[in-house]
Amino acid sequence: MIVLPTFDFPQLEDGHEPLTLRQQQQQPPRGELVNLVHVLPFGLAIQQRALLTARLLMEERQKPSRRHEDPNAAGASDGEDDSEGDGDGSGEYGRGGGGSFQQQQSYASRRKKFVKLTEEDLQVDWYEILGLEQSGGATDEQIRTAYRRRCLETHPDKQKDRSDAAFKKVQRALDILGDPETRLTYDSSRPFDDTIPAETLPTGADFYAIFGPVFERNKRWSTDPSLPSIGNDKTSLEEVNRFYDRWVRFQSWRDFSHMVELDEIDDSMCREEKRYYMRENERQLNCLRREEQQRLRTLVERARKNDPRLRRKREEDEAKRQREQKEREDRRRQAREEGERRRAEEMERERQKREEEKRKITDTKNAIRQAKDDLIVFLEEHGLLDETATNKLLRHAVRRPNIGWIFSKINTAEEAAGVVSEVKNKDTTRRATSTKSGTSSNVASRTTDESEEDTEVEAVICFNELVEEKERQIGLTRYGEAVKARPEPKPQEAKKKTVPESVNKHAKEWDEEDLTRLQKATAKFPPGTVERWSKIAEQLRGKFTEEEAMQKVNEITAGLHRSGGQTGVASAKQPTSAVEGNGATAAAAPSAGGANSQVASVEDWTVKQQKMLELGLRDLKDYKEKDKFQKIAAMVDGKNARECFERFKYLCAMNKRK
Repeated sequence: MIVLPTFDFPQLEDGHEPLTLRQQQQQPPRGELVNLVHVLPFGLAIQQRALLTARLLMEERQKPSRRHEDPNAAGASDGEDDSEGDGDGSGEYGRGGGGSFQQQQSYASRRKKFVKLTEEDLQVDWYEILGLEQSGGATDEQIRTAYRRRCLETHPDKQKDRSDAAFKKVQRALDILGDPETRLTYDSSRPFDDTIPAETLPTGADFYAIFGPVFERNKRWSTDPSLPSIGNDKTSLEEVNRFYDRWVRFQSWRDFSHMVELDEIDDSMCREEKRYYMRENERQLNCLRREEQQRLRTLVERARKNDPRLRRKREEDEAKRQREQKEREDRRRQAREEGERRRAEEMERERQKREEEKRKITDTKNAIRQAKDDLIVFLEEHGLLDETATNKLLRHAVRRPNIGWIFSKINTAEEAAGVVSEVKNKDTTRRATSTKSGTSSNVASRTTDESEEDTEVEAVICFNELVEEKERQIGLTRYGEAVKARPEPKPQEAKKKTVPESVNKHAKEWDEEDLTRLQKATAKFPPGTVERWSKIAEQLRGKFTEEEAMQKVNEITAGLHRSGGQTGVASAKQPTSAVEGNGATAAAAPSAGGANSQVASVEDWTVKQQKMLELGLRDLKDYKEKDKFQKIAAMVDGKNARECFERFKYLCAMNKRK
């Protein structure tokens, strides 16, 4: 029996103000609970209720050792006592309490045992036993207030049959809901619809009516009570994105210990054993937690996929992307077409330019060809054209190969017309050979046919001068040799020009050995060889200069023409005094005339004729008939079959000597 402190209650009358009754000083109180009592003027019933409330509070403070017959209730009461002992409010549960989700997880991790609820506990709605309508959203203070109220209502002293069944249920409800971990397990084990909508909604389905309740239903597991709702069709896109961003980072406090068989951890176990069972239990729970997180992620992904607001945004973005892509393609196509058009115009301009250049080249060639034909006709009319197929320059006639050579080196129609005009403007009458200084020494030195009429034609001399000028311009002679600059004659040497070098008393003498070397050198380096005379001079061992070697070859060649085919080497081997006395090389013996004539004929080949011979030999290399060289001669200008054959044997002999 609990003895309350003694109080003096004065007579209360209706209409008086409430009186404050203080404890008498001479009687010290036996408890610490009642220090001040407010008495309201409502009668004796109010006073009795106040006394009963004070008695119940005293019982809680004194922690009676009385326990219920249910063994689970004893463990729950211990948990209740532990939660009451924490003065910082860490025993408060869930979203409505002062403790955070991290604190609850830390508290649960320190527990040595996993909470186990019986099947009967899971089938009873303990919130309904306490008369709570908020269910899982009730705070710890609300649960204790409801517990006190239900204790007063279900106390056995208030029951007619003195039954304590309802009172025990209230006590059990406090044991389960008063402990944060037990309550978390109980709330997690209550029936819940884990289903989520299908990935694809039926046509015409209401997205908000299907997904809205699902999100609201799953919101209860969130550690963040301020999770946004799905909204409606008028919700701004910014809020929609914020909704999905918050749900993607969803943190659940849901406990799955009731769904697996967890091993009990007893205090009698050693530390290693306790850790082993704790790891095994945690592994099973983590597996279920991952499945829960995957379920929530799937829900968010399906909602994001079927959300008409995001779908409209995706369609707008896709339309914008398609529009931008089309614009880019149009710009690229326009740029490509513009580039193709420009290239086509450029190609057309280049084609027209090429055609114009080709036309100009053709016109130029036709004009040059026409000028050449006019010059040939002019020379034929005046009997100044020589059909000999050599490039020798004569004073009384123009050989056809020289005409072809000079016009082949002309590149403009004006120049070709100028050549024809200069030649036509000169006199075409024959006259005796003049020894004036105006006559070119080169032309005079190359005049080899002295058996002809000793005449000259001014038009022919003009043509020869044009040929020599063209040789100096291009740097090559008609035979393909480099043109060497002639030193300007000194005043004292001008008088000696009319004196032949062959009668010079100070000229070097050619012995038989020198003439043999000269013959071999001219055969080794035929006309057309680059730096021919410098190489011939080297073969003479530096005894004679290039000019002296060239002069000697010209003398021998001139002697062959004058003697009608005698050997130049044999005649050159005669004493030098005879040369000085006669002014020319003496005639050789008639018996050696045939061989020497053959040597001169073999060497008297132009570069063009040599190329024609090589082309004919290459084209008819497989031809085995007797008329082979007749066919080759038909391809070489100015040469017959015998000359082609002798040239062929000469080249073969030279090749063997090499």
